[in-house]
Amino acid sequence: MFNNQKDKTTAILELAGSIILKSGEVIQIPETAAKIILTQDSFSVFPEGWGTYCFTYREVIDLNFADYRFELVFAGDKKLQIFNLGYQYEDFIRIFIKLRNEMLLKDLLFQETLKKSGFEADFAYLDKSGAEKQKGRAEFKFYQTALVILPERGELIRIPFSDILEIKTDDFQIVIGAELGEKIIISKLGEKFDLFKKTLQSCINEISLNIQNFIKGIWPEIDFSTLNKISGLIKEGKAVNKKAIESICPELFKRLEMALIKTEAKEEYEFLKSIGKQEKIYLGFKKGLMGKLTGDYFWFFIPVYDEDKSKPGNVIAFETTGEKETGRATYFFRILGRKEYREADKTKIDGQIDDLILKINRGLTAINFRREPIYLPEEKLEEPNYAKYKFSMAKIPEINLMRELFIGRVVHQDNEQWQRDVKNLLAFNINSNDDKEKWQKIEEENEAGGKIIN
Repeated sequence: MFNNQKDKTTAILELAGSIILKSGEVIQIPETAAKIILTQDSFSVFPEGWGTYCFTYREVIDLNFADYRFELVFAGDKKLQIFNLGYQYEDFIRIFIKLRNEMLLKDLLFQETLKKSGFEADFAYLDKSGAEKQKGRAEFKFYQTALVILPERGELIRIPFSDILEIKTDDFQIVIGAELGEKIIISKLGEKFDLFKKTLQSCINEISLNIQNFIKGIWPEIDFSTLNKISGLIKEGKAVNKKAIESICPELFKRLEMALIKTEAKEEYEFLKSIGKQEKIYLGFKKGLMGKLTGDYFWFFIPVYDEDKSKPGNVIAFETTGEKETGRATYFFRILGRKEYREADKTKIDGQIDDLILKINRGLTAINFRREPIYLPEEKLEEPNYAKYKFSMAKIPEINLMRELFIGRVVHQDNEQWQRDVKNLLAFNINSNDDKEKWQKIEEENEAGGKIIN
């Protein structure tokens, strides 16, 4: 972290160069000499004769650099090119990326505890096809739920510990295999090689221990061999299908339901289950980010049938329970486009459910189960309090998928009101032809002049 934490407007780097500002293919500012100032939270550009432009690092959606030109990409296809920096080019790139990654790190991890830092190494990040996405020198930090890679010349990478399937060491390299087929190859750790490997394994073990303690908490008499099998299936932060749980241990699903029914979400779960496709129920567990202050919590997904139960309805319900000091609401997502659903048969709908639930779950994990990015309208997301979600929404496709499929949310006041609102939402979803239309409560005047909320 840079100095001057108290005064975030103090210049960290000030230099002279040239800029070009484009909006699409339209040049808004042609090549012009400019002064550029980097501070802790923002950077300013002072092109000669063109006024002043100030940006926060989170506004930058993408970075490109080649031939000593640094291009910043913003929303709306706006691009700022910075060049003619001379010998300060490398320092500018390094400091700019570091400041931006530190801001994004706070945005993405929220209140997570930093467990270990101080590691620097070379890395290569490969996608599931083996293609190289990023490489270079980077700083590595271990947080409560994830390993974070902060490249010197690239965007941060967050690898949840629950996504890690294997760790291999070979010739002083550490190779991490992740759930979706990605690989991280880490080398040149030097004398910190053993400490890095030990810390990584310790963090993964802690996540596994959280799950085991959770399972033993709801099933104290469970035997070790069964616990060991279950620990390989259930991972913190990941929902698991009822059928998958029962294929290993039918008793566990009963225990999970019993624990869930003891929470404040009992009536909601039982109602949704009564109108839902039970073999497609998914349950998950997550440890609170702030220990006892936030508590541990469950969540569940339940696909809902249509009214006559002839085929799955075009809805997946999502609910969390156990969080402290937060209001509760049930969130609903479409499975197919509304017109497509009317023509689709049962098999096609069923075939979409599992993959869609897992994608939604990945999106929730990426934002540490914050729900604002799901339901807030575009104009609200421009407000300073919610600007921290901009990077996630630009870079994580599952978050945009959730927003696209989001039907509406039903806030809990009392059970009668909640059930009435759920039924209204389901009817709205069946009757609407517009995939972009969202459900909202409607207030109507009754005969006595009071308000009825539908």
